[in-house]
Amino acid sequence: MVAGKTAVVTGASRGIGLEICRVLAAHGARIVALDASAEHAQLARAALAESGVEDVLAIAADVASSEQVRAAFTQIEQAAGGVDILVNNAGVREIRSALELEPEEWDRTIAINLSGPFYCAREAAKNMRRHGIEGAIVNIASVAALIGVRNRPAYCASKHGLIGLTKNLAAELSAHGIRVNAVAPGVIRTPLTERYFDDEGFLAGIQHAVPLHSRGTSTDIANAVLFLCSPQSHFVTGVTLPVDGGFTAEKSYTSAASRAFLGSSSSSD
Repeated sequence: MVAGKTAVVTGASRGIGLEICRVLAAHGARIVALDASAEHAQLARAALAESGVEDVLAIAADVASSEQVRAAFTQIEQAAGGVDILVNNAGVREIRSALELEPEEWDRTIAINLSGPFYCAREAAKNMRRHGIEGAIVNIASVAALIGVRNRPAYCASKHGLIGLTKNLAAELSAHGIRVNAVAPGVIRTPLTERYFDDEGFLAGIQHAVPLHSRGTSTDIANAVLFLCSPQSHFVTGVTLPVDGGFTAEKSYTSAASRAFLGSSSSSD
């Protein structure tokens, strides 16, 4: 599906980013693993090597820095030529109320989650245009881009902004044959969320809140990314695809236990 394509994946050293690298590589892509430090970039290369993926270009860059992103894409072009795919996966999140969130934490979250994808998309699109490539850019958003999630003001704001950026870039870059889409993961078990899954109350809550009554995996997200990067989605741009087990499809004031009763009741109103 993406055989022979060069794919740049940010935040590649673990979790969803690493699985995206694995899935794209399994379908023939050459991986450029970009992470915030040389140590993390090399961790991505080592993890991919353990999975049998050998031809990996590992590059360090803090996506919050436009200068570092520009230098990284210069290095990519020198080593690999044209970029066919960019997956903006790097991200951070805070868990703090709006009244307690420090300005520095707000600034850092916005810089990585929103400015970073813009800087990377801009450099990738310039590369694609120079090489005459009709490429694909996929931004990893969140269900927090579609609803409000308490105690995550900067995260929610950055991910909502990322959806707006996705639509803007889809419109602007269509003239160059470049498609831009987003994936909005629901609850996915990764190193970042691992501690949630030790909470029995949290697991029970998933059963009530997610219509498919399950929790997603990094592979679920990677498969959605693969589709949006592949020729199978050649007429798809500017969309946000939730991969959340139906979490954002239905929100009710009632619990799953009482919904059946209320759904079977009639009303005279």
